[in-house]
Amino acid sequence: MTPMSSIRVACAGGLALVLMAGGTGTPVAARTRSASIIVSLLERPIGRETSEVRTTADGVTLESRMDLVERGGPLALTTTAAFAPDLTPRRYRSSGQTYRFVNVDLDVEVTGRSARVHHLGADATVALPDAFFAAQTWAPPSSRALLVKYWEAHGRPTTLAVLPGRPVRDVAIAYRGDDTVRAGGRDVRLRRYTVDGAVWGRESVWVDGDGAFAAMTSRIHIMALEAVREDLREALPALLAADVRDRMADLAALGAAVVPIARDAYALVGARVIDGTGAAPIEDAVLVVRDGRIAAVGARGTTPVPAGLRTVDARGATIVPGLWDMHAHASQIEWAGAYLGAGVTAARDMGGEFGFLTAFRDALATDATVGPRLFLAGLVDGDSDRALGAIVASTPEAGRAVVDRYHAAGFDQMKLYSLLQPPVVQAIVRRAHEMGMTVTGHVPTALGLAGAIDAGMDHIAHLPGGARDLVDRLAARHVVIDPTMPWGELLGHAPETPIASFEPGIDLIPEALRENYLSVTNRTDAATFAGRQRQSGALVKALFDAGVPIVVGTDAAVPGFSVLRNLEQLVDAGFTPMQALQAATIVPARAMRVDAEMGTIAAGKRADLLVLDANPLDDISNVRRSRWVASRGRLYRIADVRRSVGFGVPAAGAASGAASGQPPK
Repeated sequence: MTPMSSIRVACAGGLALVLMAGGTGTPVAARTRSASIIVSLLERPIGRETSEVRTTADGVTLESRMDLVERGGPLALTTTAAFAPDLTPRRYRSSGQTYRFVNVDLDVEVTGRSARVHHLGADATVALPDAFFAAQTWAPPSSRALLVKYWEAHGRPTTLAVLPGRPVRDVAIAYRGDDTVRAGGRDVRLRRYTVDGAVWGRESVWVDGDGAFAAMTSRIHIMALEAVREDLREALPALLAADVRDRMADLAALGAAVVPIARDAYALVGARVIDGTGAAPIEDAVLVVRDGRIAAVGARGTTPVPAGLRTVDARGATIVPGLWDMHAHASQIEWAGAYLGAGVTAARDMGGEFGFLTAFRDALATDATVGPRLFLAGLVDGDSDRALGAIVASTPEAGRAVVDRYHAAGFDQMKLYSLLQPPVVQAIVRRAHEMGMTVTGHVPTALGLAGAIDAGMDHIAHLPGGARDLVDRLAARHVVIDPTMPWGELLGHAPETPIASFEPGIDLIPEALRENYLSVTNRTDAATFAGRQRQSGALVKALFDAGVPIVVGTDAAVPGFSVLRNLEQLVDAGFTPMQALQAATIVPARAMRVDAEMGTIAAGKRADLLVLDANPLDDISNVRRSRWVASRGRLYRIADVRRSVGFGVPAAGAASGAASGQPPK
C-alpha cells in the first residue's frame, strides 16, 4: 500500500487535478469504500456510523449516517460532502446531533477563493486561505481520515484552517507513530495521528495502510468518545492505551511550556489574605512558601520575611485559598490548564474513562505537569441498554466487585448512577464504607431521595427532587450536595438571553468548545428561565440554612469559568461572599477528608492559592479578576496558564479582570 506521505497532487496539460499513487503518474482507480464504525461513550457502544467514501478522477464524495442512542435518547447525524481530487472541500453538509445538547447545522459551499458558510443559524461569506478543510465537532468519525489525508497531501502544514470558526479554526495535526494490533486473527498495522483543534483539545486518529479510517478517540469536553471500524473492534483497548500514552506526553509538554514565576521558596508580601476560615482578612500580609507548603502567614508586623528569601510584591492583591470544583468531568488533558487558569487547584472527577483518569490523576501529582489535584469518583450504573459507561452492576456481588476494582486503583469515592437497583446500591455503599471510601452520585431512580439517604449515600450530585421535603433528614445525615447550578443555567437559558450576559467566560474559550453551547436550543422564555433560577437558588439556600453542606460543582459547563459563576449564583441565592468562598474551599476539603492539608490558608497546608486583583468579599465577581495562581507552591501567571490550552484573557479593565501584577523580585 502507498504510504500517506507519498501521495502527491499532479497536474498535466491543464487537465483536472487527480491524486497520483507514489509519484508514478498513475491515476487512482475509481473505487467505493464502505465502513461500519462502532461509536462508544465511556467505552460503552451506543450506536454506529455507516459511511461510503467514493473516489473517482473527478473527486471524492462522502455519504455518512450516524445513529446513536445515548442514555435512552436517540441521536442522528447525516453528512454529505464533496471534495476535489486533491481533497479540497467543494461542499460539506452536516445536520443532526452529536450529543444530548449539541446540535449540528452546517452547510459549506466553496466557490473559487471564498465559501458560503451556514452555521448555528447564521450565514457568512469567508475568504479562503490556500489550504483549508471543513469539520464540525467530532462527527462523523469517517471524515477525520479525510482530514488527515488532506493534511498529508498538502505538505503537512503546521496548522490547517478548518471551517467553521471565527471565521476559521486553526487545527494542528501530527503523526505520532505506528501501532500493530491484533484483530480478526491477524496483525494490522495502523498509523496514529493527533488532531488538535477540530474539537476542543486533542484527538487520536488511526488510519490503515490505505489511509482509510480505522479508529479515533475524541471528546465532547465532558465525556470521552471512541469510534472504531467494526472489523477492528477487538483492538480498541490497545488503541486506547496508546492514546493515553500520547496524552500524558502532551500533558508533560504543556507543563514544560508554562514557566512558574516563583517556586520552591518565596514570600508573597503586601497582599490582603482571606484564609477561608471566616476570620477577618489579614491586611498587609506576609505569606511564606517553602517546598510546596505554607510555612508562615500573618501580618507584616508579626510575620517577618526570612533573611535572603525571594519576595513577590503582591501589594493591592487579595489572596484566597485555591478553589475546588466538586463535579468535574475532566475527560481531556486541557482541563488541567482550564481549571488552574480559573484558580481551581482541586477537582473531583465524577466519571470518565478508567485508564485515562488514573493516568491523568497520577501525572498531575508530579512536578512535570501544571494543573489541579484530582480526586476520582468511580462511576457505576445498572446493567441496561440505557446505562452510562461500560462499568455496570446488576447484582450485589457485581457491585462489591466494582468497588474493589476502584479501590485498588486509588479512587476516593464511588459514584452511583441512575439505573442501579436498591439491593445493588446497598451492597455498593456497604462495601465502599468498609474500604474507607465515601459514596456520591445521582439518586438512583428506583431508590428515590429518601431511600438514598437511608442507604447511606454520603454525597448527592445535582439538586435532587424532593429535597425540600427532606431537608431535616439531609441535614441530620450531613449529606453533601453539589447542586450543579451553572449546568442548569447554561443549558436552560432562554434563547433571547445571551450566554455572555451571565457567563462572560464563554467568549474566552476555544471556538470549537464555544459553539457546542451556542448550539443549544430550548423553548424557555426569559421570565420562566429567571423564575426557575430563583427557585433553585431558594432551595439551595434553604438546604444551607438547615445545615446541609453545599459545595461548588459545575458538571463541567464552561471549563473553569463556571466555578466562578457558581460563586456568583450562591451569593445571588443569599449566601454571603465568605460563605460562597467556603463552598469552594474548606467545605469541599472537609467533604473529601483532606481539610487537614487543603481548603484554608494556614501554616503547614499545601500552598494552593488564588491571587486576585480585588477583594471578593466586597463583590464576589472579583473572583474573575485573577492575577496569579499557585498549585503546590508553584506560582503562575493566570494568562500563561490559560493560553497554554487555548483560552483567552479579558482585555485590561474588563469586568472579569485581567491577568496583571508586579513581577516578582
